[in-house]
Amino acid sequence: MKNPELSFSSLFSSLSEPVFLVDREGIILEANNAFCSGFSNREQDCRGKKYYGLLLPEAAEQWLVVMQEVLQSSKTVFWDDEWSGRFLRYSVYPSQSPQGKIDQLLIIARDITDIGQLVKNEKLFSKSVIEAIPGAFYVLDADGKLTAWNRYVRDQVVQKAECEMGGIIGIECVHPDDRAMMAEKIERILRFDEELTTEARVLLHGGPHFTTFLMTGSRMIIDGNPYLLGVGIDITERKIAEEEVLHQLRHIRSLREIDLAIRGATDVYLSLKTILEFTRSELQIDAADFFLMDPFIHVFNYKAGCGFRGQKTARTELKITHGSALQELLEHKELHLSNFAEPGDEFLPSSFIESEGFVEYYAIPLVVKSNLIGLFEIFQRKPLHITPDWLDFLHTLGGLAAMAIEDDQSVRNLRHANQELLRAYDATIEGWSHALDLRDEETEGHSRRVTELTMKLARAAEIPDGDLVDIRRGALLHDIGKMALPDTILFKGDGLTEEEWVLMRKHPVFALEFLSPIAYLRCALDIPYCHHEKWDGSGYPRGLKGTEIPLAARLFAVVDVWDALQSDRPYRQGLPKVEVIEHIKLLSGTHFDPEIVTLFLKMITTGELP
Repeated sequence: MKNPELSFSSLFSSLSEPVFLVDREGIILEANNAFCSGFSNREQDCRGKKYYGLLLPEAAEQWLVVMQEVLQSSKTVFWDDEWSGRFLRYSVYPSQSPQGKIDQLLIIARDITDIGQLVKNEKLFSKSVIEAIPGAFYVLDADGKLTAWNRYVRDQVVQKAECEMGGIIGIECVHPDDRAMMAEKIERILRFDEELTTEARVLLHGGPHFTTFLMTGSRMIIDGNPYLLGVGIDITERKIAEEEVLHQLRHIRSLREIDLAIRGATDVYLSLKTILEFTRSELQIDAADFFLMDPFIHVFNYKAGCGFRGQKTARTELKITHGSALQELLEHKELHLSNFAEPGDEFLPSSFIESEGFVEYYAIPLVVKSNLIGLFEIFQRKPLHITPDWLDFLHTLGGLAAMAIEDDQSVRNLRHANQELLRAYDATIEGWSHALDLRDEETEGHSRRVTELTMKLARAAEIPDGDLVDIRRGALLHDIGKMALPDTILFKGDGLTEEEWVLMRKHPVFALEFLSPIAYLRCALDIPYCHHEKWDGSGYPRGLKGTEIPLAARLFAVVDVWDALQSDRPYRQGLPKVEVIEHIKLLSGTHFDPEIVTLFLKMITTGELP
């Protein structure tokens, strides 16, 4: 059975055009090599960064405007920018979750340097250059009439005879659905000298066929009269490719949603129902069902279905008899029927077909470890449009269903997938933590040391194992909020002014703002947000007192001071261990939870902590 690996990397790594995926905050989630090579040498350096942080200030401001426009309108927005001597055209696509929320943006950047330079450099407008343009070159007067054009326009867009007669209204060459948009843009260019960069469908020879153009142009004044000088490049193939990219991205998101649903389900029926609903929405089919195989008597038993008109299925059991078309499944072959009157379709009763109005049928076997375990059926009330992509995705869904059905092995596979995902999460967190340490060479290794000590102290405090993961993540990211502080404050030492201290004390709040939008880190916020609270209520940012302070933050506070006081700083040398112990004792009951201090010092004495 086919079960292709669909991932961002496999889809976009080979593309020469930069492609990247960001969340609602502009943080780069995925990026292909073409994108990363423009900003750094490694893909890992791109992920986790805010994209607009890599741009010049004026470009970053424009990017934020574009991003908000896409999030609010749920429509694709195009944005042109000049970067490193090149003209780039960004296509910003909203990516919807199955719940309809726009939570990610897919951006594809195209190099339109040739077009941009052509439009901006009047010296290039010789007849030979114009005729050599691999697309349309045209000039419109103030009335919107074509006054000049190249061979492409003459041969492809309008008839030669029409060109010779003149008087052609340029907007009439545009697809009717795009004319209002183009008319408005043309008017604004001619009246207000705005630049033109948009996509529009252009009719070929005035007939029903059209192609999609990337239209770029600007105003020129000739003898005191305004003209629009434009270039159109056929991007039909690119648009098809982009639609395929978005289609594949939707498939990836769907598979992710199915994976999460299967892992959260305790009943295989619920898992199969989830897969069926995604099958209907993603493959645009009318009905589907699953049958499970009884290997001892060669019978398929109905398990789940959707899209059928009858409230109860008329097919609860399918027997594999001699001569039955179902025998194909025993050899792990697919089954496709488009004429139900043919012999061999007795497992599809005529009463069932007529009442449901089905005209076409497709089925694939569900196989695990070379064993047939079930049947995945697709029904359609109109002819199926089967493409390689459609079939590949059907097999992928069938593979997920097979894993859900196959109990022990599927559980192990899903747990393994979950562990890989968690490892990826933790690797990302450790990368952030390492980045914090690298920013300040004087504290290098601090995050790793305090994390190890906090975990040991938490286990000694009998913190449940299920909470230790969040404590570890919180400890690694305890100072993530300092990423928002300027170096002039962060590296100044202990000589901060009162105004600077006000900003410094905001870094726990910055941590809350950074991490709270990330779902899997919300339970890890106690340490980054509260590790500067004090037992007597004199801490910050909220002035929590006593047990109001989360336990994880109280544990970490002791460890943080222990490591910080023993470490060298630009403004002081690290203190001896014995002096640090006395200092922690002195702060017991004011800065620290007395019980935690007692436990900590006991572990120091016994050698459980270094």
